[in-house]
Amino acid sequence: MSLKLLLGCLYFLLTTIQVCNAHPHNWVTVRSEFELNDSGHLVTASQVWRFDFFYSAILIAELANDWQQPLPKALELEARRMVTNLKSYGYFSVLSIGDRDMALPIPDRYRLQVVKDGEQEFLELSMHFQLNPHLLLKGNELIWLVFDPTYYIAYSHESVSNIEIRHPTGWQCSKQIRMPEIQEELIAYAFSLDRTQRDTDGLGEAFAEKIVIRCEPQS
Repeated sequence: MSLKLLLGCLYFLLTTIQVCNAHPHNWVTVRSEFELNDSGHLVTASQVWRFDFFYSAILIAELANDWQQPLPKALELEARRMVTNLKSYGYFSVLSIGDRDMALPIPDRYRLQVVKDGEQEFLELSMHFQLNPHLLLKGNELIWLVFDPTYYIAYSHESVSNIEIRHPTGWQCSKQIRMPEIQEELIAYAFSLDRTQRDTDGLGEAFAEKIVIRCEPQS
């Protein structure tokens, strides 16, 4: 399969949420941020997805032509389409505190932009969520997973430095990334699938890293 076809499959996934291949052919680096209020409740969550260089290069080149608009307007329109299509899939994100799951609301703001890192350009999609109800983090673990359920796109925070916790003075928080324990049979299955497969929903969760956060008031 050619590189352009692989990258085209990712574009197709983000605009129609269908599967081209079951094992990852595209990579997204994730940065996540969480905000606590004075009482220790989680009030906002946000994330930034940086798409890999090759996909970014293809889409940047094609966006203006596809939308028949200047690049800034094309980025705005593409962001709206991505976020709209991700809604039915919970924005590829799972958030829980204690034993309670929280469905992410429609982001109150989002943006698709081109950023430079050295001589290279990347596409970044940012989404910010105002959470309601506010869940109490004190005494509970916050669990955060970001994954494509089909495992077509690999999402990774890469290091805890890509996880930020904004909290009031007098609080302290810990954060860690727990990698999944995966059976060899599941790994072999994932990498045996070809682009004709359509029954791989749930595979991505098995390979997803788990972000674990705890926050407590300082004694």
